[in-house]
Amino acid sequence: MDSNLKTSIKNKLKTIFGVGPKGVIISLLLFSLFFWINSFIEFQITGNMSFIKIVGVILIITGLGLHIWSFFTLRNWWTDDMLCINGPFKYFRHPMYAAWISFLCPGLALYLNSWMYLLWVLMLHLLWNNIVKLEEIKMTDTFGDVYKNYAKRTGRFFPRMLH
Repeated sequence: MDSNLKTSIKNKLKTIFGVGPKGVIISLLLFSLFFWINSFIEFQITGNMSFIKIVGVILIITGLGLHIWSFFTLRNWWTDDMLCINGPFKYFRHPMYAAWISFLCPGLALYLNSWMYLLWVLMLHLLWNNIVKLEEIKMTDTFGDVYKNYAKRTGRFFPRMLH
């Protein structure tokens, strides 16, 4: 395979996956650290455990639904080389990442009944807010003012309620 083709494939994969793989690896390493800490310091959430677990399951199901919706929306968009602003992208700039860090991971933390895992979720938001800035710079370079205006009216990981 010639080097131009390899470079083209590598750039296309970066476009498709963005900063996701890097973020996932760091998130899993961070989870491992908090899992290890939690094995020594079990700091459980108190309250109605049935209710907390139900909320956790609802968040997990919501996150899975958002991830699937995002995937199918993106699948149709990838061939067009246009800014995707339909489906969940109407509300989130990064709905696939949001599915995980705003819904699935908090749901897991609640289901596992651990303040330590909720701290992990907080760390994930801080981490991902920095990681996606690289992706947003690329989007601004590619789409210019169209992306800037889109970013003003959508939230990064939570829908923006007021425009």
